[in-house]
Amino acid sequence: MAAEFELYHHPVSQPSRSVLLTLKVTNAPHKVNIVNFEKAIVKYVLSNIEFDDHWYPSDLKKRARVDEYISYQHTTVREIHFLINFIYKPMLTRQPISEERKQEIVNNFHDVWQGFEGYFLKDRQFIAGEEVSIADIFAVSEILQSKISGRDVLSAHPNLVAWIERTKAATQPQFDEVFKGLHEFVKARNIPTYP
Repeated sequence: MAAEFELYHHPVSQPSRSVLLTLKVTNAPHKVNIVNFEKAIVKYVLSNIEFDDHWYPSDLKKRARVDEYISYQHTTVREIHFLINFIYKPMLTRQPISEERKQEIVNNFHDVWQGFEGYFLKDRQFIAGEEVSIADIFAVSEILQSKISGRDVLSAHPNLVAWIERTKAATQPQFDEVFKGLHEFVKARNIPTYP
């Protein structure tokens, strides 16, 4: 059995939630400290424990698909930065974000996720095929960061919403436990939420 992993976690951080959800769904022994880390840690953890193959497939084509999304996320999806643009930047600069800038960010969101749907989910239930993987964990963690915008950005993407629900169902009950911190963050700031 692997040693207990120590995660430095922050519940509002997308990468941090991805690591924590991976630890929980693979039953990796762990303890949590509040801070932040990400993808390299998930791969490190998975190289030190036994887990169901679908999380990080041994089939090289499926694994390449998982790795492809993780690389894609870093250079496209992470660039939207709802948390930074809608919360931290206005808080730090004490300047409200303009409606024009908010709309630009939301438009970028739609473009990126439309591309994600058309490429990564085309003819698939999940990113690597018919079973959930760590790529789905990273992607769902990222897209749910959009709740911080206080805007309904998901209803324009019904296939994306259906995939989110499949990913949630495949990672329960750990999903609700891990995302509780994000929901509390949104609620504490009276940010409007959408399904």
